[in-house]
Amino acid sequence: MIYKILKNQNIAFLFGLVIVTIYLLPLFQTPLYISIFDNLDSTIVYLKILANSGQIFAASNDIVPNMMNGLPRASYGSEFNIILWLYYFFEPKIAYSINQILIHYVAFVSMYIFLKRYIIVKSGIEFQWILLSGSLYFGLLPFFSPEGLSIPLLPLVTFSLLNIKNYKSSIFDWLFLILLPLYTDFIFIYVFYIIMAGIYMFYDAFQNKKFNKLFFLALILMGITFLLREYRLVFEMFIDSEFISHRIDFNLFLKYDFLESLRRGHSFFLNGHTQHLIDLQMPYMIPVIIVAMLLSLSNKKFTNYESMIIWMLILISFATDIWSFFLSGLYSLPSLFVFSILILWLTKFTKTVALLFLLQLCLALFTVIMFCQCAREIIEYLPILKVFNITRLTFIQPLVWAVLLVSSLNIYASRMYYTFWFILLFIFVQTVHEFNTKEFFTTATPEYASFENYYAPNLFKNVKMSMASGKNRVVSFGLEPAVSLYNGFYTVDGYSTNYPLEYKVKFRKVVEKHLNNISEKNNFDEWGSKVYILGVISTPKYYQKGLVVQVLPFYVQPLCALDTDYLISAYEINSTKNSDLILQSNFIGEKNSWDIYLYKIICSN
Repeated sequence: MIYKILKNQNIAFLFGLVIVTIYLLPLFQTPLYISIFDNLDSTIVYLKILANSGQIFAASNDIVPNMMNGLPRASYGSEFNIILWLYYFFEPKIAYSINQILIHYVAFVSMYIFLKRYIIVKSGIEFQWILLSGSLYFGLLPFFSPEGLSIPLLPLVTFSLLNIKNYKSSIFDWLFLILLPLYTDFIFIYVFYIIMAGIYMFYDAFQNKKFNKLFFLALILMGITFLLREYRLVFEMFIDSEFISHRIDFNLFLKYDFLESLRRGHSFFLNGHTQHLIDLQMPYMIPVIIVAMLLSLSNKKFTNYESMIIWMLILISFATDIWSFFLSGLYSLPSLFVFSILILWLTKFTKTVALLFLLQLCLALFTVIMFCQCAREIIEYLPILKVFNITRLTFIQPLVWAVLLVSSLNIYASRMYYTFWFILLFIFVQTVHEFNTKEFFTTATPEYASFENYYAPNLFKNVKMSMASGKNRVVSFGLEPAVSLYNGFYTVDGYSTNYPLEYKVKFRKVVEKHLNNISEKNNFDEWGSKVYILGVISTPKYYQKGLVVQVLPFYVQPLCALDTDYLISAYEINSTKNSDLILQSNFIGEKNSWDIYLYKIICSN
């Protein structure tokens, strides 16, 4: 009976939609805990600022006054951004939830459409559930929500480009590519995707001895529409000679010796770009793919008995965790590189898996090169690499992992019996793994907080009432400036990915004392997007109420040069040792939120 139900051609797709829906259920519960990193501490705030500023369509060099004593309108990105308009029409928490819902449903459906057309074209119960395994893997990834559908739409973009390349396109494909920039980000991934697609275009032209003009036109169209969407960024970089971005100081790479670079590249391969996209290919997918590569050496269909023995060995290897031991060694990456080349050389049948696995390894090797000091000369010849974080090239990997997964399971299905039951088991364990690694929860963790606990809006209403009337400028200590910004304060600190270098130089005088710490010094001087008072910045989970700070890790008087009126502190400061600050009032917050101490800054001049 169960087998008959599972055999239905539509049941796998409907089952996937149900799982995605269950995954999203926490978004409808209170409290909702979401990632602080690049969400609560930044993106949510500056989308809220711009949505409420009345300057959405202002000129690029007009000043939005809220953050860092005012930033050019261009620093807040394009108005042709659907996420911005979600924050315009809805409260931030609702806008965040709508964005998340769209991200995961679109990811699942776009991968399903792509795999069904170009990867799994066979019918039958096994292939329906193989198709589901790749779609569900992709649909449940913990995507970096501030970038909207940038990665979730990659399969559908690839689908449309292949339709165009194969002369099977419809008006939908062209219209989709034109509208794509409205919910995706050029710098985040598509500048690299278009480059890679261009390389494939020339490879295809060489192979077929014919240049595909439609494919070329599609890539040009993508590039033009993205540049039109990012016209403010183009203005700042190539037209506005007065704006010098702090990004020219970037030195994100070339910091490590070869072994440390190898370790970081190895981590990228196993875990993905952990700051913005954890790929979740470990601990299950990579072993499944490696075994499929071994099976691809033969075109033999194993007997029932042989299949049972192989399945038993595979299950034992997972139960004993031998894969983690094998894949976590220092030299696992080069070993896998050699292994992939050998498989590619020896196999006479299915080479797709070995080729794509080698591509993933090459992307990891690319990050090794970019982290290694040995590549310094490359940067000297191509200084633009300092401005763009080109390790984001690896954001293509989830798309490739999904294709690798379904192609590998396809090999199992064609070589062994009982594959269907293994596919169901794999879907179950991989789904559980992804449910435990998602980007929102109903319970607090160290890196997650609720809107209510993090921003504490009711508490900050009282803080604002304790200030003198007028446009007061504040600086935060012990909590991130995003909290003050969310609650309508004007700040001299902030977090921006593109602001004037001149302001970074001014603010450095404030935090210079703390920059004796070499790690903090390098972080500020060679990156510096977080213009913060450093030292004891906390998350609500780690926040210690009642702590008294004796010695300030920053200088007060340079704040006067930035026209700072008040210090908003999450900690009490010993005023006898810090005469530049006078306590105005203090406010006791909820158990899992901040206490706030409001200090008036006394300037010596």
